[in-house]
Amino acid sequence: MALPGDLRRAMREVLREELRRAAELKASLYNVSVSANANAFPEDLVPTHAPCIFRIYACFDASGVLSVARTRGGTTTTEALNGGDPLVAGAAYVFDVVVEEGESINLRYSADATALKLSVVEIGAMV
Repeated sequence: MALPGDLRRAMREVLREELRRAAELKASLYNVSVSANANAFPEDLVPTHAPCIFRIYACFDASGVLSVARTRGGTTTTEALNGGDPLVAGAAYVFDVVVEEGESINLRYSADATALKLSVVEIGAMV
């Protein structure tokens, strides 16, 4: 059964919007030096569609602990990723972090290092 043209166009637009919301690059560093225990990104990352998941891809040239610096209501807390164990230099890791309405995050590394690749992608609104 064929759909009327207007309905088909409307469905296409809805699908396009859903696909656009499915993943959005929030920030990315490539071959950039990061200072120990300092925010990796110049500004905190805020979700476009909360609640959501921020998928973090991290690879550094030196061993260290990667942490999320989560700010909510003016208070910042840190959460060590990888169970608090140091990341292996040159190895790639992926982490999923839930971010809710009113929260922002940044990333901190416990050692002076070069972020060979550090990116954060927002994975659409959680269902």
